[in-house]
Amino acid sequence: MFVGREKQLAALAAALERTPGAVLVVGEAGIGKSSLVREFTRGVDALVAEGGADPGTAVQPMAGPSVMPYAPFVPVLRRLVREYGAELIPSGGRMGLARLLPELGELEEHPELGRARLFEEVLLLVERVAERRPVVLVLEDLHWADQATRDLLVFLLRNLTRPGVLVIATSREPLRLPVAEVLKVPPLGRDEVARMLGGTDGDQVPGLARTDIERIVARSEGNPLFAEALADAGTATPTTPASLRELLLAGAERLGRASLDVLRIAAVSSSVSRSALYEGSRTPHEVLRSVAGLDDLALDEALRPVVRARLLLVDGDGYVFRHTLIRDAVYDDLLPGERIRLHIRCAEARPELAADHWYAAGDRRRAFQAAWRAHRWDRVLELWDHADPEGHHGGEGMDHAAVLELAAKDALHVGDAERAEELASLALDEVGGDPLRAAHLLELRVAIRDLLGEDGLADLREAVRLAPREARLIGALANTLAWNGQDAEARARAEDALALGDARSLVTLAALTALEGDLATASRLHAEARAAAPDDDTVLVAYAGEADVLEAAGEHIRAEAIARRGMAQARRMGMARSRGAHIAANLAEPLASLGRWKEAREVIDAALALEPPPIHRAWLLMVLGTVAVWEGSLEEAAGVLDRARPLMRGRSRGYDSCLEPDLLEGRLAVAAGDVERAGRLADHVLSAHDVTLSRRYAWPLLVIAARTGRVRQAPPGMETTGRVQEAYRATFEAECGGSWPAAVAAWRSVGQPYALGQALVRAAEQDTEAARELLREAAAIAGRLGSEPLRREVEAAAASGRVSLTADPGLSARELEVLELVAEGLSNKQIAERLFISARTSGVHVSNIMAKLGVGSRVEAAALARRTGLL
Repeated sequence: MFVGREKQLAALAAALERTPGAVLVVGEAGIGKSSLVREFTRGVDALVAEGGADPGTAVQPMAGPSVMPYAPFVPVLRRLVREYGAELIPSGGRMGLARLLPELGELEEHPELGRARLFEEVLLLVERVAERRPVVLVLEDLHWADQATRDLLVFLLRNLTRPGVLVIATSREPLRLPVAEVLKVPPLGRDEVARMLGGTDGDQVPGLARTDIERIVARSEGNPLFAEALADAGTATPTTPASLRELLLAGAERLGRASLDVLRIAAVSSSVSRSALYEGSRTPHEVLRSVAGLDDLALDEALRPVVRARLLLVDGDGYVFRHTLIRDAVYDDLLPGERIRLHIRCAEARPELAADHWYAAGDRRRAFQAAWRAHRWDRVLELWDHADPEGHHGGEGMDHAAVLELAAKDALHVGDAERAEELASLALDEVGGDPLRAAHLLELRVAIRDLLGEDGLADLREAVRLAPREARLIGALANTLAWNGQDAEARARAEDALALGDARSLVTLAALTALEGDLATASRLHAEARAAAPDDDTVLVAYAGEADVLEAAGEHIRAEAIARRGMAQARRMGMARSRGAHIAANLAEPLASLGRWKEAREVIDAALALEPPPIHRAWLLMVLGTVAVWEGSLEEAAGVLDRARPLMRGRSRGYDSCLEPDLLEGRLAVAAGDVERAGRLADHVLSAHDVTLSRRYAWPLLVIAARTGRVRQAPPGMETTGRVQEAYRATFEAECGGSWPAAVAAWRSVGQPYALGQALVRAAEQDTEAARELLREAAAIAGRLGSEPLRREVEAAAASGRVSLTADPGLSARELEVLELVAEGLSNKQIAERLFISARTSGVHVSNIMAKLGVGSRVEAAALARRTGLL
């Protein structure tokens, strides 16, 4: 099934519009170059002539006499001749073209003109066919093409001057072709792979579990051919499907002995990257030299053919496989004895991965010892039965529950929340009657379940009951209480925890202080939290917290700066996938508020590509869905909402978190003009939730409820803190019959262009005298943002209020009368009869109107007049 590639298809379509031209489609084997070209040519109104090279024509550097030059062009030229005949060129092609197409008759030999004549006749044939019908020439797999074929192609590209000809070539590697646009085919994303395999919503694929899809996406790296082969072979086996092995090992079969040995060492060295908690896919140069036993010159000579064949790529002072499936195919091709010997040698050369290599070599005792020394707690747990019979694990005196806890923390650190929860729960079961250990494990499990979107308030209260003097536990309880709107108890608990030495409670106190409107003190508390942080995660939590409160208060520029600092710190700490993804959402949100939607999308895409924990993924998706609604990409927004809702189960972050998907759904319904759906959503929110407990989303949800006529006044107890919430409150009051100019002023002070544009439209409806100025400002905002919904609102308001959005064209009263009749579809004669003027005068008026409006037809004039409010 063909999926995705919208940008690439659009690029090919654009190239067809500006012929003559050429596009070189580049991508690795199996990435979908041919599928892309087929999908494009299937829908074009043009003659498509296709040809291609194959491995037998790859004559550089070893040309053979049996290889026929120009082979890729033969089927292309034959199609053109069969369609329109050889009579398009002088002598029926027998002076040159017959060299490639014997059916044209005996070749009239002209030794001094042979190649030149052939090239000229090919060019003449192509251009004369294009005079009759647009033509698309497709040349596949040019990486295998002979030099003669490339010479003919270059000649064509340099000499095609007439429109109607598009040449599309495909290649695994970039080629130097004049005037050709290079179009790279990227890997498919996760949802695209799922759809290609038969999924309906990017998640559910018949016959495949979610874990199967994740495994296929990871192993295929988005390559469609590889993904389909893995799905067909089933995902239970880690070996490479036989259907792929020949393709993957094609380059390796031509290597010399020394080069093949080095490739095999790299495959074994990097095979342990299959481990869940360690990424070992890169093989350092020193490791290759040590394991291969070669000096520098010999190793370089062995490596050069491997790199030239693009089996290994240079990565700093090491090497990585171009594709993990190539590595897997090389690894699977090893004999059992070879594999064991190489793993033993790699264990000695790579101490940080020794546990994995000893494990792969079958020596469980040495694997356990190496895992313990390296603090590889996941591997220690797996090999627990191979520990020293006396119970000595390196002198650290830790029992099995302690190792479970450490392994859970490792899993949490890299963002594997599901595995972390499993390990923490097992440890909790083992500690029995030790209240202090149980309390700390409860705290750990709450932190883990928070990433899964689950409420941990009850567990934290139990933890504090078990250990009432533990500062960190009290601080965690304070933070959760704050999320749930229980501010008084939250502040008291946070102050108690801080007095006992819990620096993280400064973040909770900062958030509570920001809610009171004191941003300066909140920022100082966040800075103090970072300075006193006992661990990396607390540092990052302080960055995330400060960015969040600044964004909530409308301080978008400051929020962006803090979030960027936090993301840089997360990368340095190796926590980009976990806490870094949290901060990425904090960065994307102010970018979205400021109208910098492309930047917001780039931040979100990069963070989602790391497959962050569920709740962080949900927050990223919430911002993405909001941007999609504002842009007008409503189908995308609906898909995002469907993906995010299951990730935001429970109330791990209080009412703000559980109401956020409802707000996105409401915005989507309003943008789609589905008033009934928006009203149902408002009814649900007001009946199922106490909106007074929400810090961020109560007022915007009340705006939707007011717009659908569900409420006319705010519930008792609604508070307003900060400029953003004040602007939403002003908007709510305007929806209930208040002043839209007041809402405009509020949003202008906040600096959120999309919300300002919406308020300007409504203000124009309320203030007809200022409508033109207000709507022209809103139209400029819509154009600058690229917002289709806002543009439609502006044009609808302009048409309804008969307001012109363009500069005054200077039409006279009589010309406006004539324009109105033109818009009714009347001819010049009919207009003359209606206005009691001559047909000649009527025609002069119409010509003047078209000139003043800058349009070329009566239809355009009528359309412009309606769109801009002239009529």
